[in-house]
Amino acid sequence: MRALISATAATLIALGGAARLQSQAGTAQPSPAARDSLAQALSQERATPAGRTLPAADRFTWGDLTIPAGTTTDGPVAAAHGTVHVRGTVLGDVFAFGGDVVVHQGGDVDGSALAVRGKVILDGGHVRGELRSASPPGQSAKPERPALTGAAALRHGLKLTAGWLAVVLLVGLGVILFSSAQLETVVQTLERRFSTALFVGIAVQLGVLPVLALVCVALALTLVGILLIPFALVAFALALIGVLALGALAAVTVAGHALVREGPNVRMRSVRSLVVGTLLLALPWLAVALLANTPWAEMVARLLAVALTWVAGTAGLGAAMMARGGVRHVQVRVTSAEVSASSWQTPTPIGGVIAARRPSATPSGTPR
Repeated sequence: MRALISATAATLIALGGAARLQSQAGTAQPSPAARDSLAQALSQERATPAGRTLPAADRFTWGDLTIPAGTTTDGPVAAAHGTVHVRGTVLGDVFAFGGDVVVHQGGDVDGSALAVRGKVILDGGHVRGELRSASPPGQSAKPERPALTGAAALRHGLKLTAGWLAVVLLVGLGVILFSSAQLETVVQTLERRFSTALFVGIAVQLGVLPVLALVCVALALTLVGILLIPFALVAFALALIGVLALGALAAVTVAGHALVREGPNVRMRSVRSLVVGTLLLALPWLAVALLANTPWAEMVARLLAVALTWVAGTAGLGAAMMARGGVRHVQVRVTSAEVSASSWQTPTPIGGVIAARRPSATPSGTPR
């Protein structure tokens, strides 16, 4: 009886082990010709920089391979013509030939992950080493990350919005601290001639590349000019970035002026206007982040946010160019009505002004 029980237990254990092995790897056994073909393909891949670490052909499992959750497996783990699903821990490298390497939530690869003629996909898991993909000639394969959804997408959008908000505020405070006069000049230009500034900004955007090309061609006419081309490109880029930043800060400041009252301190009003205007222009991008899980609504909100940001930035760029970076005040023509001499004369003193008598005609010979 005991012998029967022992035999039954051994049989069950063997069946359980076989079932576990079957869950980890495919049961299809390759033919010797397929093994030889795999060995030749691996030899060719080892000649490339991406395939130098590929193990021998006898280390590859044929078909899909799964590392169950909660288990730890020593590497290297390799599968040929199948996908490696990592749900547990692999102490080493993971390879896939003719398939993908998918590291699921809770999966941990202590080494690197390489997919030859496939992709490396992080589905919530972690790879401590490199993520590499190798494809046949004419194709490109890169490690892919699945699209963020749910709370992850919401957090990602909020982080991006908060990051750009902080950058704009920090740069704006620095400009107000060191170049408040130039910023105020561009702000006044934008407030007084917004339409003109918008058209000038569009013209600048259309003419940046042609002007840059002309500068390079002009410098290339001489030997000294050829040597100066890299410096000219850097200077041109820095000047353009500076004008763009100044114009964008002027645009958000003008937006803030609509809600901020004038005060005795011009610099404090500029700071408050900058903060309020930045928050106003950040609201559409905040809506984009909050609607990340609603594709159509997110697309509409993104289009509106891009359009609003482009208009503000383009108008600010045009105002900065019109004011020459805040150096030149732009004059605005104001029509004034002609004032007659008799309109300001009054028979009674007002505010300390001495009364003046209106001119009147007197008969000739009559004493005044």
